[in-house]
Amino acid sequence: MTPEGKAELDKIRDVRGYTLPVHEYLAELNPEFLKRYGNLASYTIFGEEEGRALDLKTRFLVLVGVTTAIKGDREGVEWASKRAIQNGATWKEVYEAAFMAALPAGIPAFEATCRAFNEMKKGEGWVDQEVPEEAANT
Repeated sequence: MTPEGKAELDKIRDVRGYTLPVHEYLAELNPEFLKRYGNLASYTIFGEEEGRALDLKTRFLVLVGVTTAIKGDREGVEWASKRAIQNGATWKEVYEAAFMAALPAGIPAFEATCRAFNEMKKGEGWVDQEVPEEAANT
């Protein structure tokens, strides 16, 4: 991997707290692709709230629903749930965001997300699960 690719991976890790396999492959394929993709995704998710219709908590709750609906992005469900809670959501809000996906995506999608929630609450999820104490009890 080139120094440029590694630098872009480090930048994404600093913003998001993790990288995905797609980031690793893009870092090797073309660091410029990774830079542009990383900048767009980072801005879309984490960009400043001024002028935006959704606050950061709500953006992450939307991502909980979307990742539930696409069935199988378990890491995404865990990550979005954790970030929603870090930005003021309660578990009840996270559950409802996931359940909203059950209507268009089907109950099996919600069931899969519930399994991820169970593991997260036991500290066995794929994503580091440090969440504020007050959110963990709601």
